[in-house]
Amino acid sequence: MLSHRSGPKSLEALQRDAGQPEKGNEVHHVVEQTPAAREGHSQEDIDGPHNLARIPTLKHWEITAWYMTKNRDFNYLSPRQFLQGKSWQMRRKVGIEALTDAGVLKR
Repeated sequence: MLSHRSGPKSLEALQRDAGQPEKGNEVHHVVEQTPAAREGHSQEDIDGPHNLARIPTLKHWEITAWYMTKNRDFNYLSPRQFLQGKSWQMRRKVGIEALTDAGVLKR
């Protein structure tokens, strides 16, 4: 629970922390790994340090649920559906917004 209540951090801190496991946290892929892999993005990009961030487990679950939920900001598609066929840059932009909106990443 303490990790869930921790305040937002910089992207650099979240990425640095990804290499240091901590109870109550999980490693999150800024660009979702499975959809990116299905669309041919390299494993190097998907699992690279620039795409990994350690975040509280409950926040990770919230973000995963958000990706599956229809959203008016994405023409009433889920973010996951909206991002099909989109570029790595667009996927990353949405991933950064998801971290920010979840209160994990500092604005």
